[in-house]
Formats: sequence, structure tokens, C-alpha cells
Amino acid sequence: MIAQAANFKVAEEKLVGESATSFADGFAEALVQAACMNPDIDVSGCSPLNEVVDDKLVPLEASEE
Repeated sequence: MIAQAANFKVAEEKLVGESATSFADGFAEALVQAACMNPDIDVSGCSPLNEVVDDKLVPLEASEE
């Protein structure tokens, strides 16, 4: 059971890493498309680690899990 739990942990870490990479790639592609469709806007401050609050771009607050 211990070996099986360790294998599950490795698989979980791999899936989380793959999901994060897919998310980052998708976000980057969305920025490219936004800049292409709207060449006058500056997307340099955009990040998946930001959110919009009161019409301002601010860093995401850390979740308390």
C-alpha cells in the first residue's frame, strides 16, 4: 500500500505539472491573440497571477488552503 500511495503521489505531481504548463501555454496564446486583435493595448502587465479589482490589475491574493 505504501508503494501504491507513492506511485499515486508521483502521478498526481506529474498531472499538476502538465496542467500548469497547459494553462501557461494557453494564457500566453490568449495574450498573443489579444495583442493581434488590439495592437494598441499593452498586455505586458497581464499575468495569470493577477486579477482585476475595481478596474485595476492587482496580484492575486494567496489562498488559505
